[in-house]
Formats: sequence, structure tokens, C-alpha cells
Amino acid sequence: MKNPIITLILCFLYSAFAFGQSAPLAIGWSKVDITPDKPVLLAGQFYARVSEGVMDPITATAMAMSSKNQEGIEENLIMISVDVVGISDGMRDEANLRDATRERIREKIPQLNPDKIIINATHTHAAPLISTLKPIEEIYGFPIEQLSPEKEVISPADNIQELSKTLASAAIEAWQNKIPAGISYGLSHAVVGRNRLQAKKEGNSTMYGNTNDPNFSHIEGYEDHALNLIFTWNKDEELTGILINIPAPSQVSEHSFELSADFWHDTRIRIKKEFGEQVHVFPQVSAAGDLSPHVMIDGKAEERMQRLMGWEELGTGRNSLAQRHQIANRITEGIASIFPVMQKNIDFAPVVLHQAKVLELPRRLLGEEDVKTAQQEAKEWGEKYQAVKDQLIDNPDMIHNPRWYRDATTSYSRMRRGTVVEERYELEKTNPTLPVEIHALRIGEIAMVTNPFELYLDYGMRMKARSPAVQTFVAQLTGAGSYLPTRRSIAGGAYGAVPASTLIGPEGGDMLVEESLNLIHTLFDKNE
Repeated sequence: MKNPIITLILCFLYSAFAFGQSAPLAIGWSKVDITPDKPVLLAGQFYARVSEGVMDPITATAMAMSSKNQEGIEENLIMISVDVVGISDGMRDEANLRDATRERIREKIPQLNPDKIIINATHTHAAPLISTLKPIEEIYGFPIEQLSPEKEVISPADNIQELSKTLASAAIEAWQNKIPAGISYGLSHAVVGRNRLQAKKEGNSTMYGNTNDPNFSHIEGYEDHALNLIFTWNKDEELTGILINIPAPSQVSEHSFELSADFWHDTRIRIKKEFGEQVHVFPQVSAAGDLSPHVMIDGKAEERMQRLMGWEELGTGRNSLAQRHQIANRITEGIASIFPVMQKNIDFAPVVLHQAKVLELPRRLLGEEDVKTAQQEAKEWGEKYQAVKDQLIDNPDMIHNPRWYRDATTSYSRMRRGTVVEERYELEKTNPTLPVEIHALRIGEIAMVTNPFELYLDYGMRMKARSPAVQTFVAQLTGAGSYLPTRRSIAGGAYGAVPASTLIGPEGGDMLVEESLNLIHTLFDKNE
């Protein structure tokens, strides 16, 4: 039996070391409401959407981390999770929320290198458009005055400026809130993301569609229901935050004309109810370019269960609040199932290491047939767009009809999508690569790697399978996005795999996997 006096002395000495001025780990949290107070254009669909109110607030959560190892070397990092579709980074357009935010943070925290600031999106399709600085007419074919003649709409450029200020203030507050801390990590499971591509017997694939079809063969790809979790604690072993990494974009309310954080809003409420109002929730989307929360099979059974659970008044089925409620419960229950052991396995002095790298990934090679197909599609959609413009000339008052622009802006966006393929084909001849920023982080026996894409699941699974870490987190959408499909999906020809949807192809995906694994190995080899 242990001597209680010796045990007490050891505990005192450990506490003095772990929580003194030179605490080996310090973590700070901050959360901010980023809901615009005026109408904005919402991102995430082909058609324009001028926001018509707020379904629920959209937020940003910042986590600051500082660590000092036995040699006295410090590692500092700030991560920010934002309820938007993607984080503009100059990859697709001149818009660059990432660097604007970093610059504002550095003004207040000059000792922090910009590449120590990682910003990721939750991919809600009911958040402000922040991916472009171009005039709205270039994006949707009509000036903003015609889309919204009755009310002033905040431009994407103004959104980016305002959001960068707000994100920076949240990051600075998290930095100032740092206190001695510990972490625990664990793996649970929750069914949220499902492969959304159905393969037909003849060999092609489509996104969504009707699986109740004699030509339906199978769901194209794998599904991952892993719930990767990091818990943060103060020195009194009280829970302060949970990082939740799941392979599922937040797309239940994706067609909403109201601002919404989607199922993350419901999840935050559910988690705070379960674990306390003080707990911060930090969402990350793992590799999920071919996944979504939409149910492809068993839809009627899922909807029945939503009714039996008493959520009928929320509306049930696809795109419903009941489905969001169901997802929030699954995530929270998955966390609760391992919470007792997380409380018993807190590490107050984990190894913390970070590296960032810019890769020159090869652009997806397009052929003349790709261009011809895109040109034909652009021509067909262009004719539909022109027909609406002609109609508008004959009937100018139609702009006062609610959502008059939905079909018109869809036609223009699809026409523009076709012309972009030809532009990329020409660009490849002089600029065959695209610079992409990735990060790798080690916290104890955890590895975390980031990428800016809507990364198809297979790439993430390869990273996790070959990682030397006990548990590996893959975080996508730490940049502007664009799908990065697999060879299998390109052969199937579904939406996310066609040339217009992609900047990088499977060759770049292979390189991303290898370089991400190289970074992880570098971090783990340092302390072997």
C-alpha cells in the first residue's frame, strides 16, 4: 500500500511543476457570434439566395494553445472553427479571409507566426458568401440591386473584412484566456455522414438521386462514422472544451434562405445541456468530399424514428429540424459514452509539435473532350439565362416577385461553370501546379493533419491507416475548398468528380496523402 504522506508530497510537487508560471500546457477558449445584422448572399448552391432572416446564429470558436517542452522550447498555436462553407485563401479568387485574419491577429500578437494560425470551416450552406471579391453580376449574372431591390445587401467583400476583424478578436481573446490545462483524447462513433453517390448498373454514378430504381447497383464509396474527440480541462480537472472531428459537412438545412449553423447549432445546445454551459465546442470536418448527412437508404425508417422520438413538430425527414436534432443527439451520446474514461486519462504535459508546409500540387489535367463537353453545357445554360434576361426586359417588375431570381441565377452559374473549364485548360499550359497549405500537429499521441479541400473519404482513410499516431484527425476545409475526388469517382462521373468541380485530381490527392504522412512521421520521429 502506498505511503499517503509520500503520495501527498508527490502530488504537491507535480502540481507546482504543472501549474506554475512555466506550465507545460496552456489552453484558452473564446466563442463569438458572427451572424450578420443585415441581409447577405448565402453560399453553397448554384442559385443566389439573399438571406431572409436568421434560423439560428452562426458562430466562430477559437482555441489557443501554448506548450513548453523539457528543453524550454515553446510551441504556440491558434485554431479557429467557423460556420461558413469554406475559408477563402486566394486559391480560387483574390478573396483571402485566411490571410486577412492572420494579419489582424499578428498586429496584436506579433510573436505568433501566421502559419501557426489554422482556420477551418464547418461547411454550412446557410452562411454568408465570402469566397469572392468580384461584383455579384459576375457571380450570378445580375447586379445585386436586381436580386434585392427592396433591401440593402452586404457585399461579400464587406463580409470578408468584417468577418476577419471578428475572427481576429476571438483569436486574441482565446490567447489572452490561456490557463494551465490538460487534454484527453478518445475515439467514439456517431452516424452522421453517409456516402451520397449512387452507382448505377451501367457503371456511372450520380449524386443523391433515387435509390429506389431498378438500375441502382450500390453506394459508390465507403462511410466513416468515427467521432474523433479531444477534451480540454483546467487544473481542477473541469471540462473547458471539446474538439469534435467528424466526416460530415453540415448540410441538413442547405437550401435554407435563413442564416443557420445547421446541425452544429443543435449540437452545441445539446452538449452544453449535457456537460455544462462553460464547455466550448470546436467542430472540424474530416475528409468528407463524397459524404453528406442526407439519407440514401432507409429514409422512411429514419423519418419514422424521428416521429416516434417525439420530434414531429420540428418537421421530419430530409432537410428537417428533426434530422438536425437526431444528429445532435447521436454526437452527444457518442461523447457521453466515453466521457467517464476521458476524465480518468488527462495529460497535463503532452508533447506539442506543429509544422506547416506549402505543397505545389499538380492541377487536374483536362483534355479537349472535357472542354468540348463543358462548352456544350455552357451553351445550353447560356440560352436559358438569356431567355430570362429577355423576359426581364419585357417585364421589369418581375424583380419584385419573391425569389424571382432562383432559376435565372442557376442558369448563369452553370453557364459560368462550363466556361471555367476552358479557362483552366488554358491555365494548365503555363501554370501546371497549385500551391496548397497543409498543417500537421502532434499533441501527445494524437496526430492532426489539415487540407483546404472537400477531400474524398478514401484519401483520409489512407492517412489514418498509415499514420504512426495512436489516433489521427484529418481536418478538411482549412482553405477555400474544391473537391478532390478519387479515380473511382472520376470514372463514375458524379457531380464532385467532373472537371468543373475540381482543381486537383487523383495525382494531387496521392501527393497530398504522402506529404501529410511525411509531416506526421517528422513530428513523431523527433521524440522517439
